[in-house]
Amino acid sequence: MPKYFFSFLLFSTIFLCTLNAQVLTEKSRSGGFARLKAMGENPFISDPTDIMINPAWSSIYSNILFGDLGQTIANNFESGGIGQFLTINFNVSKNFTLGATLSRKDFQNSLSIASLDPFGLVNETNLALGTSGLVEMDNNWVIMSSYNLSGHVLGFGLSYASTSTETKPASGGGIRADASQLGLNFGYLGKFSSSIKLDVSAVLLFPGTTYETPQSSETKFSQSVISIRGRGFYKANTKFTIVPYINILKTSGSADLGDASGITTTDLTSVLSAVFGAGVVYKIENFLFAGGPSFGILEEKTPSVSGVSPELTKTTNSFPIWNFGAEWAMLDWLIGRLGYRGKTNTVSNETTASPTNSNETITTSFDPGVGGITLGIGFKFSGFSLDATVNEDIIRQGFNNLGGGGATFAYVSAGYEF
Repeated sequence: MPKYFFSFLLFSTIFLCTLNAQVLTEKSRSGGFARLKAMGENPFISDPTDIMINPAWSSIYSNILFGDLGQTIANNFESGGIGQFLTINFNVSKNFTLGATLSRKDFQNSLSIASLDPFGLVNETNLALGTSGLVEMDNNWVIMSSYNLSGHVLGFGLSYASTSTETKPASGGGIRADASQLGLNFGYLGKFSSSIKLDVSAVLLFPGTTYETPQSSETKFSQSVISIRGRGFYKANTKFTIVPYINILKTSGSADLGDASGITTTDLTSVLSAVFGAGVVYKIENFLFAGGPSFGILEEKTPSVSGVSPELTKTTNSFPIWNFGAEWAMLDWLIGRLGYRGKTNTVSNETTASPTNSNETITTSFDPGVGGITLGIGFKFSGFSLDATVNEDIIRQGFNNLGGGGATFAYVSAGYEF
Protein backbone atom coordinates (compact mmCIF):
# COMPACT_ATOMS: atom_id res chain seq x y z
CA MET A 1 0.00 0.00 0.00
CA PRO A 2 2.72 2.59 0.84
CA LYS A 3 4.29 1.90 -2.57
CA TYR A 4 1.03 2.76 -4.40
CA PHE A 5 0.46 5.82 -2.23
CA PHE A 6 3.95 7.13 -3.01
CA SER A 7 3.43 6.57 -6.76
CA PHE A 8 0.09 8.41 -6.62
CA LEU A 9 1.68 11.30 -4.71
CA LEU A 10 4.54 11.59 -7.22
CA PHE A 11 2.14 11.50 -10.18
CA SER A 12 -0.10 14.14 -8.58
CA THR A 13 2.86 16.46 -7.93
CA ILE A 14 4.05 16.24 -11.53
CA PHE A 15 0.51 16.77 -12.82
CA LEU A 16 -0.02 19.86 -10.67
CA CYS A 17 3.34 21.29 -11.73
CA THR A 18 2.34 20.85 -15.35
CA LEU A 19 -1.00 22.62 -14.82
CA ASN A 20 0.66 25.58 -13.11
CA ALA A 21 3.78 25.84 -15.31
CA GLN A 22 4.70 29.21 -16.73
CA VAL A 23 6.03 29.79 -20.24
CA LEU A 24 9.80 30.29 -20.41
CA THR A 25 10.60 33.37 -22.47
CA GLU A 26 13.72 33.98 -24.52
CA LYS A 27 14.32 37.23 -22.62
CA SER A 28 13.96 35.83 -19.10
CA ARG A 29 16.24 38.16 -17.13
CA SER A 30 16.99 36.00 -14.10
CA GLY A 31 20.15 33.94 -13.89
CA GLY A 32 23.81 34.08 -12.96
CA PHE A 33 26.62 31.57 -12.71
CA ALA A 34 24.40 29.25 -10.64
CA ARG A 35 22.02 28.96 -13.61
CA LEU A 36 24.84 28.42 -16.12
CA LYS A 37 26.54 25.83 -13.91
CA ALA A 38 23.28 23.96 -13.36
CA MET A 39 22.83 23.82 -17.15
CA GLY A 40 26.26 22.35 -17.88
CA GLU A 41 28.08 25.72 -18.14
CA ASN A 42 26.29 26.07 -21.47
CA PRO A 43 27.85 28.44 -24.06
CA PHE A 44 24.77 28.29 -26.28
CA ILE A 45 22.31 30.16 -24.04
CA SER A 46 22.10 33.84 -23.11
CA ASP A 47 22.22 34.96 -19.47
CA PRO A 48 22.58 38.26 -17.56
CA THR A 49 26.26 37.45 -16.93
CA ASP A 50 26.84 37.94 -20.69
CA ILE A 51 27.05 41.69 -20.07
CA MET A 52 30.46 41.17 -18.40
CA ILE A 53 31.78 39.70 -21.67
CA ASN A 54 29.75 41.76 -24.14
CA PRO A 55 28.37 45.00 -22.62
CA ALA A 56 25.92 45.31 -25.54
CA TRP A 57 23.81 42.66 -23.77
CA SER A 58 23.03 45.29 -21.11
CA SER A 59 20.43 46.65 -23.54
CA ILE A 60 18.53 43.36 -23.06
CA TYR A 61 19.23 42.97 -19.33
CA SER A 62 18.41 46.51 -18.23
CA ASN A 63 16.75 47.67 -14.99
CA ILE A 64 18.16 44.73 -13.09
CA LEU A 65 20.17 44.13 -9.91
CA PHE A 66 21.86 40.74 -9.70
CA GLY A 67 24.92 38.92 -8.44
CA ASP A 68 26.29 35.70 -7.01
CA LEU A 69 26.12 34.74 -3.35
CA GLY A 70 28.63 32.09 -4.37
CA GLN A 71 29.51 28.99 -2.44
CA THR A 72 30.48 28.56 1.19
CA ILE A 73 34.15 29.05 2.11
CA ALA A 74 34.62 26.00 4.33
CA ASN A 75 31.87 25.38 6.83
CA ASN A 76 28.11 25.85 6.78
CA PHE A 77 26.78 29.19 8.10
CA GLU A 78 30.09 30.97 7.45
CA SER A 79 29.93 34.55 6.15
CA GLY A 80 31.65 35.65 2.97
CA GLY A 81 31.63 33.05 0.25
CA ILE A 82 33.56 32.21 -2.91
CA GLY A 83 32.66 33.91 -6.17
CA GLN A 84 30.55 36.79 -4.92
CA PHE A 85 29.89 39.82 -7.15
CA LEU A 86 27.20 42.47 -7.59
CA THR A 87 25.89 44.14 -10.77
CA ILE A 88 23.32 46.86 -11.34
CA ASN A 89 22.19 48.09 -14.75
CA PHE A 90 19.82 50.98 -15.49
CA ASN A 91 17.88 51.93 -18.60
CA VAL A 92 18.79 55.65 -18.60
CA SER A 93 16.81 56.41 -21.77
CA LYS A 94 15.09 54.51 -24.53
CA ASN A 95 18.37 53.64 -26.26
CA PHE A 96 21.02 54.10 -23.55
CA THR A 97 21.92 51.93 -20.53
CA LEU A 98 24.47 52.44 -17.78
CA GLY A 99 25.62 49.88 -15.23
CA ALA A 100 28.30 48.93 -12.73
CA THR A 101 29.82 45.76 -11.24
CA LEU A 102 31.86 45.06 -8.13
CA SER A 103 33.82 41.79 -8.25
CA ARG A 104 36.66 39.99 -6.51
CA LYS A 105 39.57 37.78 -7.54
CA ASP A 106 37.49 34.62 -7.07
CA PHE A 107 35.00 35.69 -9.80
CA GLN A 108 33.69 32.36 -11.14
CA ASN A 109 32.33 33.07 -14.62
CA SER A 110 34.19 32.96 -17.94
CA LEU A 111 37.10 35.36 -18.45
CA SER A 112 35.62 38.84 -18.66
CA ILE A 113 36.17 42.45 -17.68
CA ALA A 114 35.24 41.47 -14.10
CA SER A 115 38.10 38.92 -13.87
CA LEU A 116 41.15 39.91 -11.81
CA ASP A 117 44.71 38.82 -12.64
CA PRO A 118 43.42 35.63 -14.34
CA PHE A 119 46.90 34.19 -14.98
CA GLY A 120 48.45 34.97 -11.59
CA LEU A 121 50.92 37.74 -12.47
CA VAL A 122 51.15 38.96 -8.86
CA ASN A 123 52.06 35.48 -7.62
CA GLU A 124 54.55 35.04 -10.48
CA THR A 125 56.25 38.31 -9.51
CA ASN A 126 56.52 37.27 -5.86
CA LEU A 127 58.01 33.91 -6.84
CA ALA A 128 60.59 35.53 -9.13
CA LEU A 129 61.64 37.95 -6.39
CA GLY A 130 61.43 35.45 -3.55
CA THR A 131 59.15 37.73 -1.58
CA SER A 132 55.52 38.15 -0.56
CA GLY A 133 55.60 41.93 -0.82
CA LEU A 134 53.04 42.25 -3.60
CA VAL A 135 49.41 41.99 -2.45
CA GLU A 136 46.89 40.28 -4.71
CA MET A 137 44.17 42.51 -6.15
CA ASP A 138 40.75 41.67 -4.75
CA ASN A 139 38.40 44.63 -5.31
CA ASN A 140 37.55 45.25 -8.95
CA TRP A 141 35.07 47.89 -10.13
CA VAL A 142 33.48 47.96 -13.57
CA ILE A 143 31.37 50.55 -15.38
CA MET A 144 29.58 49.61 -18.60
CA SER A 145 27.16 51.14 -21.06
CA SER A 146 25.30 50.36 -24.27
CA TYR A 147 23.63 52.34 -27.02
CA ASN A 148 21.00 51.01 -29.40
CA LEU A 149 21.24 52.24 -33.00
CA SER A 150 18.02 51.01 -34.60
CA GLY A 151 18.49 47.39 -33.55
CA HIS A 152 22.31 47.41 -33.67
CA VAL A 153 23.65 47.74 -30.12
CA LEU A 154 27.17 48.94 -29.25
CA GLY A 155 28.62 48.35 -25.79
CA PHE A 156 31.65 49.56 -23.85
CA GLY A 157 33.08 48.64 -20.45
CA LEU A 158 35.94 49.87 -18.24
CA SER A 159 37.41 48.31 -15.10
CA TYR A 160 40.27 49.05 -12.73
CA ALA A 161 41.81 47.57 -9.57
CA SER A 162 45.05 48.16 -7.69
CA THR A 163 47.01 47.42 -4.50
CA SER A 164 50.05 49.10 -2.99
CA THR A 165 52.51 48.31 -0.20
CA GLU A 166 55.21 50.68 1.05
CA THR A 167 57.64 50.34 3.96
CA LYS A 168 59.46 53.36 5.41
CA PRO A 169 61.99 52.27 8.03
CA ALA A 170 63.37 54.96 10.36
CA SER A 171 66.93 54.12 9.23
CA GLY A 172 66.08 55.12 5.66
CA GLY A 173 65.54 53.09 2.51
CA GLY A 174 62.27 51.34 1.92
CA ILE A 175 60.37 49.02 -0.36
CA ARG A 176 57.44 49.86 -2.61
CA ALA A 177 55.35 47.19 -4.30
CA ASP A 178 52.39 47.94 -6.58
CA ALA A 179 49.94 45.87 -8.61
CA SER A 180 47.22 47.17 -10.91
CA GLN A 181 44.96 46.09 -13.74
CA LEU A 182 43.12 48.05 -16.40
CA GLY A 183 40.31 46.31 -18.26
CA LEU A 184 38.39 47.25 -21.40
CA ASN A 185 35.68 45.50 -23.33
CA PHE A 186 33.78 46.28 -26.50
CA GLY A 187 30.70 44.58 -27.84
CA TYR A 188 28.19 44.44 -30.64
CA LEU A 189 24.76 42.82 -30.64
CA GLY A 190 22.53 43.09 -33.65
CA LYS A 191 19.77 41.58 -35.73
CA PHE A 192 20.36 41.18 -39.45
CA SER A 193 16.96 39.68 -40.07
CA SER A 194 14.06 38.21 -38.13
CA SER A 195 16.00 34.92 -37.89
CA ILE A 196 19.69 35.95 -37.58
CA LYS A 197 21.33 37.63 -34.57
CA LEU A 198 25.06 38.25 -34.02
CA ASP A 199 26.97 38.63 -30.73
CA VAL A 200 30.63 39.80 -31.03
CA SER A 201 32.86 41.07 -28.23
CA ALA A 202 36.45 41.67 -27.16
CA VAL A 203 37.85 41.74 -23.61
CA LEU A 204 41.26 43.31 -22.94
CA LEU A 205 43.01 43.06 -19.56
CA PHE A 206 46.36 44.66 -18.71
CA PRO A 207 47.67 43.51 -15.31
CA GLY A 208 51.04 44.84 -14.18
CA THR A 209 53.33 44.89 -11.14
CA THR A 210 56.30 46.93 -9.93
CA TYR A 211 58.76 46.29 -7.11
CA GLU A 212 61.42 48.78 -6.05
CA THR A 213 64.15 48.88 -3.40
CA PRO A 214 66.99 51.35 -2.87
CA GLN A 215 69.52 48.58 -3.50
CA SER A 216 68.31 47.58 -6.99
CA SER A 217 66.72 48.83 -10.16
CA GLU A 218 62.94 48.73 -10.44
CA THR A 219 61.42 45.35 -11.34
CA LYS A 220 58.38 45.43 -13.63
CA PHE A 221 56.09 42.64 -14.80
CA SER A 222 53.51 43.45 -17.48
CA GLN A 223 50.97 41.28 -19.27
CA SER A 224 48.23 41.67 -21.86
CA VAL A 225 45.22 39.35 -22.08
CA ILE A 226 42.96 39.51 -25.11
CA SER A 227 39.79 37.44 -25.48
CA ILE A 228 37.48 37.58 -28.52
CA ARG A 229 34.10 35.84 -28.61
CA GLY A 230 31.62 35.50 -31.43
CA ARG A 231 28.22 33.81 -31.42
CA GLY A 232 25.53 33.54 -34.04
CA PHE A 233 21.85 32.79 -33.40
CA TYR A 234 19.99 31.40 -36.41
CA LYS A 235 16.31 30.83 -35.71
CA ALA A 236 15.45 27.90 -37.96
CA ASN A 237 11.81 27.89 -36.86
CA THR A 238 9.67 28.80 -33.85
CA LYS A 239 11.24 26.02 -31.77
CA PHE A 240 14.85 25.55 -32.96
CA THR A 241 17.74 28.02 -32.90
CA ILE A 242 21.19 26.99 -34.16
CA VAL A 243 24.09 28.59 -32.25
CA PRO A 244 27.67 28.42 -33.59
CA TYR A 245 30.36 30.11 -31.49
CA ILE A 246 34.11 30.74 -31.29
CA ASN A 247 36.28 32.02 -28.44
CA ILE A 248 39.92 33.02 -28.93
CA LEU A 249 42.29 33.95 -26.10
CA LYS A 250 45.87 35.20 -26.22
CA THR A 251 48.26 36.31 -23.50
CA SER A 252 51.76 37.76 -23.69
CA GLY A 253 54.04 39.56 -21.28
CA SER A 254 57.52 40.51 -20.22
CA ALA A 255 59.51 40.94 -17.03
CA ASP A 256 62.18 43.55 -16.35
CA LEU A 257 64.13 42.09 -13.44
CA GLY A 258 66.14 44.71 -11.62
CA ASP A 259 69.19 44.13 -9.44
CA ALA A 260 72.22 46.09 -8.29
CA SER A 261 73.89 45.77 -11.69
CA GLY A 262 70.93 46.78 -13.86
CA ILE A 263 67.87 45.29 -15.57
CA THR A 264 67.42 41.92 -17.28
CA THR A 265 64.46 41.57 -19.62
CA THR A 266 62.75 38.25 -20.26
CA ASP A 267 59.48 37.06 -21.77
CA LEU A 268 56.72 35.50 -19.71
CA THR A 269 54.90 32.28 -20.53
CA SER A 270 52.43 32.94 -23.35
CA VAL A 271 49.03 31.31 -23.87
CA LEU A 272 47.02 30.90 -27.06
CA SER A 273 43.69 29.09 -27.05
CA ALA A 274 40.71 28.68 -29.33
CA VAL A 275 37.38 26.98 -28.67
CA PHE A 276 34.67 26.60 -31.25
CA GLY A 277 31.48 24.61 -31.44
CA ALA A 278 27.88 24.51 -32.54
CA GLY A 279 24.72 23.68 -30.66
CA VAL A 280 20.98 23.99 -30.72
CA VAL A 281 18.46 25.72 -28.50
CA TYR A 282 15.04 24.06 -28.45
CA LYS A 283 12.25 26.01 -26.75
CA ILE A 284 8.61 25.08 -26.46
CA GLU A 285 6.15 26.51 -23.94
CA ASN A 286 7.59 25.85 -20.48
CA PHE A 287 10.65 23.84 -21.58
CA LEU A 288 14.09 24.88 -22.89
CA PHE A 289 16.94 22.62 -23.98
CA ALA A 290 20.36 23.73 -25.22
CA GLY A 291 23.54 21.85 -26.02
CA GLY A 292 26.11 20.60 -28.45
CA PRO A 293 29.77 19.65 -28.98
CA SER A 294 32.86 21.86 -29.04
CA PHE A 295 36.54 21.54 -29.89
CA GLY A 296 39.33 23.36 -28.07
CA ILE A 297 43.07 23.82 -28.40
CA LEU A 298 45.35 25.39 -25.78
CA GLU A 299 49.05 26.13 -26.33
CA GLU A 300 51.33 27.32 -23.52
CA LYS A 301 54.89 28.38 -24.39
CA THR A 302 57.60 28.84 -21.76
CA PRO A 303 60.55 30.85 -23.15
CA SER A 304 64.04 29.38 -23.26
CA VAL A 305 66.61 30.19 -20.61
CA SER A 306 70.13 30.44 -21.99
CA GLY A 307 72.30 27.58 -20.78
CA VAL A 308 69.48 26.09 -18.72
CA SER A 309 66.51 24.99 -20.87
CA PRO A 310 65.07 25.29 -24.39
CA GLU A 311 61.67 26.76 -25.22
CA LEU A 312 59.03 24.38 -23.85
CA THR A 313 55.52 23.92 -25.24
CA LYS A 314 52.47 22.32 -23.66
CA THR A 315 49.58 21.69 -26.06
CA THR A 316 46.13 20.51 -25.00
CA ASN A 317 43.58 19.38 -27.58
CA SER A 318 40.09 18.96 -26.15
CA PHE A 319 37.50 16.93 -28.05
CA PRO A 320 34.79 16.20 -27.53
CA ILE A 321 33.63 18.90 -25.13
CA TRP A 322 29.96 18.29 -24.32
CA ASN A 323 27.68 20.94 -22.84
CA PHE A 324 24.00 20.14 -22.37
CA GLY A 325 21.36 21.81 -20.26
CA ALA A 326 17.62 22.01 -19.80
CA GLU A 327 15.25 24.09 -17.73
CA TRP A 328 11.52 23.88 -17.30
CA ALA A 329 8.97 25.91 -15.37
CA MET A 330 7.31 23.56 -12.90
CA LEU A 331 5.25 26.31 -11.23
CA ASP A 332 4.78 30.05 -11.71
CA TRP A 333 7.52 30.58 -9.14
CA LEU A 334 9.63 27.42 -9.52
CA ILE A 335 12.09 26.41 -12.28
CA GLY A 336 13.97 23.10 -12.45
CA ARG A 337 17.30 22.67 -14.24
CA LEU A 338 19.46 19.77 -15.36
CA GLY A 339 22.86 19.81 -17.06
CA TYR A 340 25.76 17.68 -18.20
CA ARG A 341 29.35 18.54 -19.08
CA GLY A 342 32.14 16.27 -20.26
CA LYS A 343 35.60 16.83 -21.73
CA THR A 344 38.40 14.64 -23.11
CA ASN A 345 41.93 16.06 -23.35
CA THR A 346 45.00 15.02 -25.31
CA VAL A 347 48.01 16.71 -23.71
CA SER A 348 51.45 16.98 -25.30
CA ASN A 349 53.90 18.20 -22.65
CA GLU A 350 57.58 19.06 -23.19
CA THR A 351 60.07 18.97 -20.32
CA THR A 352 63.75 19.86 -20.19
CA ALA A 353 66.19 17.11 -21.23
CA SER A 354 69.21 19.39 -21.68
CA PRO A 355 69.85 23.10 -22.26
CA THR A 356 69.04 22.56 -25.95
CA ASN A 357 66.71 19.52 -26.05
CA SER A 358 63.36 18.49 -24.56
CA ASN A 359 61.40 15.36 -23.74
CA GLU A 360 57.78 14.95 -24.83
CA THR A 361 54.94 13.08 -23.13
CA ILE A 362 51.50 12.62 -24.76
CA THR A 363 48.49 11.64 -22.65
CA THR A 364 44.81 11.29 -23.54
CA SER A 365 42.34 11.22 -20.69
CA PHE A 366 38.98 12.42 -19.44
CA ASP A 367 39.35 15.81 -17.72
CA PRO A 368 38.79 15.01 -14.00
CA GLY A 369 37.89 18.61 -13.17
CA VAL A 370 35.07 18.78 -15.71
CA GLY A 371 32.20 16.42 -16.04
CA GLY A 372 29.05 14.86 -14.81
CA ILE A 373 25.47 15.80 -14.17
CA THR A 374 24.48 19.05 -12.49
CA LEU A 375 21.15 19.94 -10.95
CA GLY A 376 19.63 23.33 -10.31
CA ILE A 377 16.55 25.16 -9.16
CA GLY A 378 15.19 28.69 -9.56
CA PHE A 379 12.66 30.69 -7.53
CA LYS A 380 10.86 33.83 -8.76
CA PHE A 381 8.65 36.13 -6.68
CA SER A 382 7.46 39.56 -7.90
CA GLY A 383 10.68 40.45 -9.69
CA PHE A 384 12.98 38.75 -7.19
CA SER A 385 14.84 35.63 -8.31
CA LEU A 386 17.04 33.10 -6.54
CA ASP A 387 18.93 30.52 -8.60
CA ALA A 388 21.01 27.69 -7.19
CA THR A 389 22.87 24.57 -8.14
CA VAL A 390 21.74 21.63 -6.05
CA ASN A 391 24.20 19.45 -4.16
CA GLU A 392 23.31 16.15 -5.84
CA ASP A 393 24.31 14.26 -2.72
CA ILE A 394 21.14 15.68 -1.16
CA ILE A 395 19.18 13.46 -3.56
CA ARG A 396 21.21 10.42 -2.53
CA GLN A 397 20.70 11.15 1.18
CA GLY A 398 16.92 10.72 0.94
CA PHE A 399 15.20 10.86 4.32
CA ASN A 400 18.55 11.38 6.00
CA ASN A 401 18.17 15.05 4.96
CA LEU A 402 15.71 15.44 7.86
CA GLY A 403 18.59 15.14 10.27
CA GLY A 404 21.67 15.62 8.10
CA GLY A 405 23.98 18.61 8.15
CA GLY A 406 25.01 18.84 4.50
CA ALA A 407 24.49 21.93 2.32
CA THR A 408 21.45 21.74 0.04
CA PHE A 409 22.64 24.38 -2.44
CA ALA A 410 26.20 24.31 -3.78
CA TYR A 411 26.21 27.71 -5.54
CA VAL A 412 23.66 30.53 -5.35
CA SER A 413 22.82 33.58 -7.50
CA ALA A 414 20.17 36.24 -6.82
CA GLY A 415 18.59 39.14 -8.68
CA TYR A 416 15.80 41.69 -8.82
CA GLU A 417 14.12 43.18 -11.89
CA PHE A 418 12.75 46.70 -11.52
